[in-house]
Order: sequence, then structure tokens, then C-alpha cells
Amino acid sequence: MAHLPIWYLGQVPSSVCDAALAEFMAIEPRDAAMGVAGDTHNHSQRSTTIRFAQDDHWFGHALFGHGIAGNRACAWGFEVDRREAVQFAEYGDGQHYDWHVDTFPLAGLDSDRKVTVVCLMNDPSEFVGGEFEIRLYAPYTAPLSKGSVIAFPSMLEHRVAPVTSGKRYSATMWLGGPRFR
Repeated sequence: MAHLPIWYLGQVPSSVCDAALAEFMAIEPRDAAMGVAGDTHNHSQRSTTIRFAQDDHWFGHALFGHGIAGNRACAWGFEVDRREAVQFAEYGDGQHYDWHVDTFPLAGLDSDRKVTVVCLMNDPSEFVGGEFEIRLYAPYTAPLSKGSVIAFPSMLEHRVAPVTSGKRYSATMWLGGPRFR
């Protein structure tokens, strides 16, 4: 039996990343939080600055398209009927997001996050560290370059390793749908 891919890799043009990055940097930054309500601050687990784009931001359409393509190409078969606003993250020296998942199936919400879509917005030569890893039995380091997109099931454990110098920029979107059954 052939194994289907666990994640999907795509690409956004560099010029598109530059245009979106300029717009995201104009949004008021805030300290990142975690949890169902997004109100838990624990800098040993997550230390980064984030900005949220408007719900209908044009860059969100590109990420949504990659999420749908991943759901189809990898045959996850998730029922998806919504998307969240793009979250833009800036990681500086020492900042990271330790191992975590992006869905909360035991929280009793009306819907679940099903697909996580992440785009690296700048060139990896601009920072040291900050590797994006997914853990399925053993960590997989995604070979990301500027404009690389990775989509994967939101229940997979993943992280951004600490940045040791420079700045790392990424944009993330979550696609959701009816609760898992």
C-alpha cells in the first residue's frame, strides 16, 4: 500500500511576500499568546511578536488556496468551511515557539482547526536558527526558502526553533470545519 504525503509544500512568489510583508509590518504588533481563548502568555513556550491581518486580506486567499490544495493532494479529506485571519509572526533573537498543536478537539468548540498553512516571508539568509519542524515519530525540518508554503494537519506537533540572530518572518492561516467525529 502506498503512503500518502503527510504535508504539502507549495510556493508564493517572492514579490508577493515582499508586498504582504510591507503591509503586515504596518499593523500594530502584540505579544503572542496561546490556548483556546488566546489569552495564555508563557514565554518559555512561545516568545514572538504577532500581527493579525484583516479577515479578508488578499494574502489570506493565497494561503487558503494552498491549504485546500494540500487537503486534496495529500488526501486528508477534511471538511473545511472556514478560514481564520492571517497571523503574521516576527521572531527575533532568542524567540521561538516550542512543540505544540493548533487544534483543540477537547475544548467543546463548534468547529475544529483542520489544516495549518505556514509561509516563510523572508530569506533564511536573514536569520540563524528558526527552523520549522514537524514531529511525526521523529522531527522533520521543512526545507523552507522565501515564499515556501507548508500545509499540514493541525493536529501534528510542530515548532519554530529559537532564532539566534536576525529576524524570521512568517504568515500562518488555519482552515477549519465541523468538529472531528
